[in-house]
Amino acid sequence: MNQHPSSLVEQALACAHEGAELIAIADLEQRGNLRWAQNSLTTNGLTRALSLTLIALVQETDGTKTAAQTFTNVDTDDMQSMVNVLIERAKHGEVSSVDSGVALASDHIDATFDELAPVMDPEVFTPLIQPLAQALNRARAEGLTWSGYAEANTDSTWVGMSSGARRVYHQRAASIDITQRATRTDGVLVSSWAGASANTFAELSIPDLEDTVRQARQWSEVDIDVEPGHYDVILTAEAVADLAIPALWEASARDAVEGSSAFARPGGGTKLGQTVMSPKISMTSDPDHPEVSTAPFVVEHSSGPTSSVADNAQPLQATQWIESGVLRHLIGPRSYQTTVEQTRPAIDNIIIDSQGSGTLADLIARTENGLLITCLWYIRDVDRQTMLLTGLTRDGVYVVKDGKVVGAASNFRFNVSPLDVFSNIVDSTDSSRTQPREWGEYVQRVIAPAVRTRGFNLSTRSDAR
Repeated sequence: MNQHPSSLVEQALACAHEGAELIAIADLEQRGNLRWAQNSLTTNGLTRALSLTLIALVQETDGTKTAAQTFTNVDTDDMQSMVNVLIERAKHGEVSSVDSGVALASDHIDATFDELAPVMDPEVFTPLIQPLAQALNRARAEGLTWSGYAEANTDSTWVGMSSGARRVYHQRAASIDITQRATRTDGVLVSSWAGASANTFAELSIPDLEDTVRQARQWSEVDIDVEPGHYDVILTAEAVADLAIPALWEASARDAVEGSSAFARPGGGTKLGQTVMSPKISMTSDPDHPEVSTAPFVVEHSSGPTSSVADNAQPLQATQWIESGVLRHLIGPRSYQTTVEQTRPAIDNIIIDSQGSGTLADLIARTENGLLITCLWYIRDVDRQTMLLTGLTRDGVYVVKDGKVVGAASNFRFNVSPLDVFSNIVDSTDSSRTQPREWGEYVQRVIAPAVRTRGFNLSTRSDAR
């Protein structure tokens, strides 16, 4: 596929014929990545991949039938036969309730649809190479070991509809993960982690990340025995993000109506309009947020319980999922709004406001007794109806006394519900862009605070350092 992505979309749409609607989505993914281990760069590279997704929709008297397929190698001479086969598949498929009863986008046409995507070249690494090399040299000289990964992305998407819509968006993102390992004078190996995300490498600060892992190294000098139990804990913004993301993923309108999620009301219905978190907490998605902007229209390659291909190219608007602790909207396709009016499509960012102030250091200074948890990993569902999750702390749990970190505890397995965590908040910081440790591969645009919350269940010790 050497043609311009918008040309591929237009060629595909030209193959549509009477009796079916066609959606064509061209995705151009550009990646630049660096890896390092044992304080040395190991690999780096640029990749570029173009794919074309075709979606056929056939209207029947009882609803809409659909079929979709993604192609990574397209011979344009075969385009008509590809479209014909897809339409036939749709005609012989089953009616899709999520795709039925709504009109396709027709009057949304971007003036830049035919323009080329921004090109990612080796210069993308320039802002990162020198500060990273200097930090690796310092780590080596001090007997510390760094490993990590950095990636810059430019994801360009062209959506065309036989109904008339033409949308395009170029999404940039950059992220970095650093793990530092050190051996104490008593021979104990300790580790610390720092991560960050931004739109480009130029916006990432290696010195700030270096300060974070070095500070954690100092906190690890003294071990303090902490038994499993329920504790007041400080969660970094990264850990907050990793608990907020699954909470939003669980906000399916259909699941709430059917009683299979924590947002279902006992006895039937949903918890819309009810308090589900602390009044301090609001969670919003906004495609136009200046720090974490994302595509201002729906892009769906397939339909599911919370999504519909029939919504492609529809405009997105800021949506408040949680307002001062109250559930205001749930996620789902437009077709589900006849069942739950407050259903809205998903948006690829999340902004968490906790009405807090200051930095993590300020939050520690305001804490008399508690544990500081730097990040979470291996998070898994236990009970969807209560949103109970389990997982492990990683790379540092620290003991806070009288506003200071006084030593390191072991790592733990935890069992908590994000609804409880966000209901029991007693203090928090300002919100800023952060990098989730567990879910950062899937959700790259998050703004979150660090928080102090009561009753966090650290159920058993973990041997990990």
